[in-house]
Amino acid sequence: MVLKLRRDSESPMYLQIKEALRSEIVSGTFPHGTFLPSSRQLSQELGVSRITVTNAFAELEADGFVQGDPRRGVFVLPLWEKAMTTPGKSVELAPAWQQSLDKGPGWLSEKTRLDLLGQTRKNGAIPFNALRHDLHFLPANEFRNSLNNVLREDGGLALDYEVNEGYLPLRRTLAQYLRRLGILADAEDVVITSGGQQAIDLLCQALVHPGDTVIMENPTYTNALTVFKTRQARVVGVPVDTEGMNIDMLRGLLEKESPRLIYTVPTFHNPTGVIMSATRRRELVTLAHKYGVPVIEDDYMREIRFGSPIPPPIASFDRHGNVIHIGTFSKSLMPALRLGYVVAHGALRERLITLKRTADISSSSLIQRALNRYLTCGEVQKHWKRVSRLCRRRQMAMVAALEQHFPEGAQWSVAEGGFAIWVSLPQGVSARRLLHESLKHNVSFAPGELFFIEPADQPFMRLGFAPVNEEQIERGIKVLGDLMRQQAKRGN
Repeated sequence: MVLKLRRDSESPMYLQIKEALRSEIVSGTFPHGTFLPSSRQLSQELGVSRITVTNAFAELEADGFVQGDPRRGVFVLPLWEKAMTTPGKSVELAPAWQQSLDKGPGWLSEKTRLDLLGQTRKNGAIPFNALRHDLHFLPANEFRNSLNNVLREDGGLALDYEVNEGYLPLRRTLAQYLRRLGILADAEDVVITSGGQQAIDLLCQALVHPGDTVIMENPTYTNALTVFKTRQARVVGVPVDTEGMNIDMLRGLLEKESPRLIYTVPTFHNPTGVIMSATRRRELVTLAHKYGVPVIEDDYMREIRFGSPIPPPIASFDRHGNVIHIGTFSKSLMPALRLGYVVAHGALRERLITLKRTADISSSSLIQRALNRYLTCGEVQKHWKRVSRLCRRRQMAMVAALEQHFPEGAQWSVAEGGFAIWVSLPQGVSARRLLHESLKHNVSFAPGELFFIEPADQPFMRLGFAPVNEEQIERGIKVLGDLMRQQAKRGN
């Protein structure tokens, strides 16, 4: 047998031998059970070292084509369908059960969502679409020290499964933090989740049935909206003004709709950045008690603020157990932590722990322990102050760039914290077309339609300033302003 090899190929020789043998196996030259030539024989025939042939055999075995016997040699295994499939050929039609998966009205497919976010990691790209702070300013060294200390002192415990509700010392630390905010919470009231997103999902599973009405701000956090729509809830929106959710409209909806729950982002509302006033927070708590409706308070980024006082959490006004407070460290510390928490009592707490167990057993014991050490070592307040100062500078740089480069008719609000600015586009400018054009210039943003209950080409954009430096802000905003003027001139 002579294997056909391309001596001028840039591919390593062992891979060439592997592919040549694979072709012979697939074609039937070496049927099931046949022993391949020995490594000594093939090395002599091909003029290569035995280790090169041995590496080729190892690759074939890893792919499931052959198996080695220490005493008899390498023999061919039965060909599975995957091995015989022509490389690159895909299934042409989805099976019937996939075709029947109705996404329902108002649903954005994952591909559409990613397209609208303008997801890109190209070098030089300006990611105004991102709602996070600059990755260069993450507390990597400090957190690495916490990880090392945990591994050194906690040993195998940090590498084992954690209890479903979360590492007890971390829950105690969080309870102390929450009590300073005015929330009545003990360690037993805190359930650790894999980010705030899982907290929303678990609460939705616990509280919402198909067809139930859920009231949210409109616009709202897009991933929360997806959770409720995935659970087949009927989502009803309440407009947002400069003081947050419109309480008068909410009152009317509570009379009319009998909702199962209310979801709100009261502090640095995503996407508008608005802070719900203390008066409205009290009114919302009063209404929740009057109508017996639970409120999910998504307090995702309280720590990144620019100096002005922020009202206490909604849960701090609640004395009847109607407000469910959730938080996360993905925004204020590191996205990769994927740790959040829920403050829940009684039967709801027990239900959440059960759902957590069935979802992923528990969040990482190692990361929970490291986070607890970091939160208690005195570094976290310094980090939050440092990031807040950086974000304030970048927010001011973006406002200056908007004033200089955006056309007349564009309006924006400036929040007292957070990572983004919400912009209302001039009349006649399509956010969807603008994004299509801006991506050609490596500038992305989050278009308004991502955040509204009924997707449409909404005349809004969310511009994240935190992950980009001042030079990028100036350059990116100029690109967007120029494209707006071009679009308006074309009359599109």
